[in-house]
Amino acid sequence: MTTSASGRLIRIARFPVKGLSPQPLEAAELAPGRPLPGDRRFALAHGASAFEPAHPGWQKKAHFLNWARNPRIAALHCVFDASGTRITVADLDPETSLGQIDDADLTTREGRAALEALVLEHMDERDTRGRVSVVEAPGAWFTDVQNPFISIQNAASLQDLGRHTGGDMFDWRRLRANLLLEGFPAWAERDWIGKRLRIGMAVLQVEETIGRCVATHINPDTAEKNLPVLDILQQAYGNTDCGVYARVVEGGLVRLGQNAELLTD
Repeated sequence: MTTSASGRLIRIARFPVKGLSPQPLEAAELAPGRPLPGDRRFALAHGASAFEPAHPGWQKKAHFLNWARNPRIAALHCVFDASGTRITVADLDPETSLGQIDDADLTTREGRAALEALVLEHMDERDTRGRVSVVEAPGAWFTDVQNPFISIQNAASLQDLGRHTGGDMFDWRRLRANLLLEGFPAWAERDWIGKRLRIGMAVLQVEETIGRCVATHINPDTAEKNLPVLDILQQAYGNTDCGVYARVVEGGLVRLGQNAELLTD
């Protein structure tokens, strides 16, 4: 294969718990047909969720707390250990009674119970339906789509979108993507569908653009719905897509700073 365009990998992020903070990574080992390791391993099932712990598997995001329906969850700023399974959540407002958890192990009953209690205290009962359960599904994941995709954003596209949303680069955290690339022209990724991208030792097949939802309206710092991103995308570009989904077809290590090359046969 030959290279038709190239850029650089400048951010890797996974989301150990669906709806909670991103965890920045220096590197990740990608495997064919798998999402980013540890991404959306856990989720917060509300009281009306159809998720069955006895028969775990992928479920639509409506069964879990998420930014689109439960924006207050964005205000829980979390830090994870290197494994992505131990979580620390500090009190954001010292004047409230909201507690904190420190290094809770989500693979244990005690650790899950600590996070469940904190989320119940923080969220409105209309969001939780009276109950929150930290769940996981071995061999599956809780991404918005069932396919084992990795989500990719183009920094130049976010810079261009920023011109329509306040002048600065659009906050990548609103899009909750796994990989951020620089060095490609703005919106070039929309022409990558069906093409392959080599990043480090891995090769990814770009499958489809990402249709965005109202979760992008949420400020990641304050949890306020303060920016009509869908309207801005539609008015500026004629659609509400931003970013692409890709499938790993050749595994390998990806690391910050590595070249990202669009391949041609």
